[in-house]
Amino acid sequence: MAENFSVEETLTKYLPEKDLENVWRLLYGKHLLTLELPALATDLAKQHDFELAGYVFDAQSETARAPRVVRIGSVQNKIILPTSAPVTEQRNALHKRISEIIEVAHLCRVNVVCMQEAWSM
Repeated sequence: MAENFSVEETLTKYLPEKDLENVWRLLYGKHLLTLELPALATDLAKQHDFELAGYVFDAQSETARAPRVVRIGSVQNKIILPTSAPVTEQRNALHKRISEIIEVAHLCRVNVVCMQEAWSM
């Protein structure tokens, strides 16, 4: 399996704590609380080789309606098979991977799953 890495992991690994705090502020505006995700979801993400993370974004209270929690999943996909493989095989492999990711999103009680715009296969 290929090792997953992210910009956040790389910054955390190589920047001193004080510099890292400043970078987070510049990238994200404010410090976000990390959600505790179900163990089964994190295990499946590792098994299927994709990154899983959850954060809390607070919003100002409204006077006209009660607050509610909306969970949004954002999927950045990757090519599974070589582009020289038949299109049908590429599509089927992509559908299988997305199905695995959506299964994990379901375990995390995601309400809306956003996929990249290139979903034409």
